[in-house]
Amino acid sequence: MIEQTAITSIAPGQHSAALCRLAGSLAERDVFIARAAASAADRLFGRAYRTARERFQAVTNIGLSHPKPLGPLPQRHRASGRNGLPAISYLAAGNPQGQRVIFIHGTPGEAADWMPFLLNVPAGQHRLAIDRPGFGESGPGRPVVALSEQARAIAALLNEGEGPAILVGSSYGGPVALRVAADYPEAVAGVLLVGAAADPDREEIHPLQRLAALRAIDGLLPRPLSHSNAELLALRRELGELGDGIRQIRASVTVLQGVEDTLVPAENAAYIAKRLSGAKRRRVVFVEQAGHFLHILSTSLVEHVLGQVVADADCGGRRAATAFG
Repeated sequence: MIEQTAITSIAPGQHSAALCRLAGSLAERDVFIARAAASAADRLFGRAYRTARERFQAVTNIGLSHPKPLGPLPQRHRASGRNGLPAISYLAAGNPQGQRVIFIHGTPGEAADWMPFLLNVPAGQHRLAIDRPGFGESGPGRPVVALSEQARAIAALLNEGEGPAILVGSSYGGPVALRVAADYPEAVAGVLLVGAAADPDREEIHPLQRLAALRAIDGLLPRPLSHSNAELLALRRELGELGDGIRQIRASVTVLQGVEDTLVPAENAAYIAKRLSGAKRRRVVFVEQAGHFLHILSTSLVEHVLGQVVADADCGGRRAATAFG
């Protein structure tokens, strides 16, 4: 269980200046605080160390692997592509007649990033973790850099089930989830974003990314890194187009954001919340001392918050104030 405190109860000196600044830009009723303990290395070496570590982990996946499951693995399925859409591969577990929860990974990434959430599925849920278009066992063989095309492929999968689904998107998977919710509102019952990019002004391109995009170098990169670099080079433009779409989202949206995230600055959470003017419910949970990879390094925290997102979908957000207040 995570510790939570409504932002209205914060007293001077209890929280970092960065957190108070972020929270102060939002409506008090929408903001909650979770506390996490910083690692000894983070405390000793500070932000420069955290930045280097998270960038290294994002590229290599070192330190982000889950323990090998002891029980049976989730089943892999493949939704055939049609009407110009790529085939989508995904892992599934739980009750096929239950509430669908769709997990969307970042860049690079794959369905297995969500493995802990597939091994202990709550009763009444059917959980699917997809390989996004261009990654894992999903097609196509080229990068799909348009968020609208990513969303169209996922929406086709959603249409194969009964009733609207809950979307969980981490990092780059966050704007993909937002695009699905904006473009296909009837298919989405709720959204949980974990360290989600959204603000185009916060996107920076390193010179090495442009170098890696040169044909002579790109051809030497593994498929996940090549496709990831193409997505990131186009992300600023894509987020600019997404901005107004966020205002059209009707489903309840919860943003879970590490305050010390060095890959997706915490200001992204405030950017999203301010634009959710049409959402049934909006909520931001800031996690003090936490970085980017909450869905991998803090799975119990994410699972807890996801439970509230499911409750929002079940009863129109009426449990939100009780569970988080």
